[in-house]
Amino acid sequence: MKISLRKITLENLDDVVDLRLLDHQSKYLASNSYSIAEASLNTSLRTHAIYGDERVIGFVLYCTPDDGDDEPGTYEIWRLMIDAGFQGHGYGRQALELVLREICADETSRNIHICYKPDNEAAKRFYSSLGFEEAGIEPETGEMDAVVTPLRIRWSRPAGKA
Repeated sequence: MKISLRKITLENLDDVVDLRLLDHQSKYLASNSYSIAEASLNTSLRTHAIYGDERVIGFVLYCTPDDGDDEPGTYEIWRLMIDAGFQGHGYGRQALELVLREICADETSRNIHICYKPDNEAAKRFYSSLGFEEAGIEPETGEMDAVVTPLRIRWSRPAGKA
């Protein structure tokens, strides 16, 4: 299955909103509808539908740097989800690598953060496999912050390879 990132449009909005997680995962992630609404109010947020061939199979939301940021060049991945029916096939990794390549295309990118619940061992292993290193618990959210620099990302394949 070929994984791609596409804009969220009126044509695919319902498909993105209807994506589902496994029951035990719902406590770890805000809903896609909430995330899309949040992005409509914040110009720093970017959303994408994750496609497997021509079918919506996931969703991603990330935050681009702002001029007034304490750490210029810092990106934050806020949401990444793959529909329950498509998990366990490596599609999440492929999608995250596409997001990371998009972020790294900005030559000013310096750090990429992602947060997850400290008890989410699957997320910890997954992000660590890509090179993210735990930086500590965020005091405001109680979530683990993990960070990677563009040069430390562990790609599964070189750019441009299928």
